[in-house]
Amino acid sequence: MRPQAGTMKPAADRRVRRTRMAVHRALIELMQDRPYARITVQDIIDRADVGRSTFYAHYRDKDDLLLVSCIEYVRGEISAQLAAYPGEPPPLAPVEILFKLVAAHPDVYRPLVRQRANTIVLRSIRQMYAELLTEHLGPRLGPDPVAADVTITFLSWGLYGLLESVMDSRQELTADQAYRHFAALWATAGDPGQGVPVGGGDR
Repeated sequence: MRPQAGTMKPAADRRVRRTRMAVHRALIELMQDRPYARITVQDIIDRADVGRSTFYAHYRDKDDLLLVSCIEYVRGEISAQLAAYPGEPPPLAPVEILFKLVAAHPDVYRPLVRQRANTIVLRSIRQMYAELLTEHLGPRLGPDPVAADVTITFLSWGLYGLLESVMDSRQELTADQAYRHFAALWATAGDPGQGVPVGGGDR
């Protein structure tokens, strides 16, 4: 069972963060050496130098570790970069940041989008994108919640597909090109009256 936020003392909280960082780093290092499918929980805990019970106190399995670690990292990076904007960030800035992260670290994110056989992982990633889009674009989707949900579903799957294309070495699609394609999707599916600054995430 994972510890709930607000229930740990500062020292315990720091230990938890250190443990989670060590396990996350171990997984990333292992993914540089071998295919994700060949990595076992034992490999991870050996590399991180933590006990099996400690691992399972935080994660259900290696898929859970991959998903949670990437979500935490992505959200942290997006928050940090948004905070660096001198004024109000453009609405699509988080999406552009995400494309740039994926392009900069394809070996880290590629295992996520290639987990086609694992429906739980795939749907969880898509849900993460949906939450990100809802958080930053939701207010521009109009008052109809059903229509807004449909639009977010459409955009989140589009985002997933474009990110996969950026990481696919067989396709010549840059992160900037993919972002512009997404901006065009948003201009069509979102609120065109708001206007979409296609280069809106650039500084």
